[in-house]
Amino acid sequence: MLPRALVPTLSLFLTTVAVAGDVAVMARPETATPVTTSDAGAATQPAKLFDGYRHLDPGSWVVTEARVRSNGTPTAIRRKVMVTTDAAGRRVLEDHRWHNEAFEPTGPAQPLAPPDRRAFDELGLRPQSTLPDQPLTVGRKRYLCSVATYVIKGGDRSTTLTLYRDKSKSTQLPPRSIAVNGKDLPLPADCLQADVVVEGATVSTRGQRRIVSLASPIRVNGQACNCLVESTRTEGTSNGKPMTLTVQEWFCHDLPGERLRTVTQMTVGSMEAASDVAVLDFHVARPDATIHTHTPAPPAPTSPPSAE
Repeated sequence: MLPRALVPTLSLFLTTVAVAGDVAVMARPETATPVTTSDAGAATQPAKLFDGYRHLDPGSWVVTEARVRSNGTPTAIRRKVMVTTDAAGRRVLEDHRWHNEAFEPTGPAQPLAPPDRRAFDELGLRPQSTLPDQPLTVGRKRYLCSVATYVIKGGDRSTTLTLYRDKSKSTQLPPRSIAVNGKDLPLPADCLQADVVVEGATVSTRGQRRIVSLASPIRVNGQACNCLVESTRTEGTSNGKPMTLTVQEWFCHDLPGERLRTVTQMTVGSMEAASDVAVLDFHVARPDATIHTHTPAPPAPTSPPSAE
């Protein structure tokens, strides 16, 4: 895909699933900003801010299960992440894994970067070129889209991003993002397709992210969530090896900015891997009031949510 730039190696792909619980969340050194934190009675130490979960406020949590298969070897990982605050009131992320019939913390809470919730049009990006309007068909509906191309450079690569946006301004899709040069970029709420070309010292890929369905219900802990479904296919070379990556992602307004399910298939050279990361349960907290999107239940399910 390039929802997280490009996975240069299969091992990174597998590590990401295990560590992040979501293949769309790749480790990115350039987004880990050095800061200083202090504990009671402890010296100030450098820490890194993780740029993620920008739409979730403290008190929110997500339970996921990742099923990974690499060259025929299956692995299942269940995870619970919780957005909380430290003693100074800063957002932090608590990570837990399912072990011995309970969730156990994997280590100390990680500091989260301040949530950047700006929309795409608030970022000040200027298109390099504007192309003629183009019709797109999603489901049974036809949309007339404006088409604009952006060139974004960062690190050792350059990304050309072409966005197709509904000109009627009536489309309001759930918050979602696309990775550009290793950093999350919010997609416009009216974006119906994104074409991505990445050129760099060790990578050369072309991909297209398009909408498969605007209303596809899946069940999460017995509750139906009406989801937007997007499909991405990326082809090219990474570290001198041919690669293909196909991803299908489910988004909804109930869990803003996060994927309810991510199905991924990837090949790099002769290596193959596949994963299915699904949300089993979640809770979204609001600054003014606590809202239980779903009633908490014992995290017993072992299968991903079913598509309806």
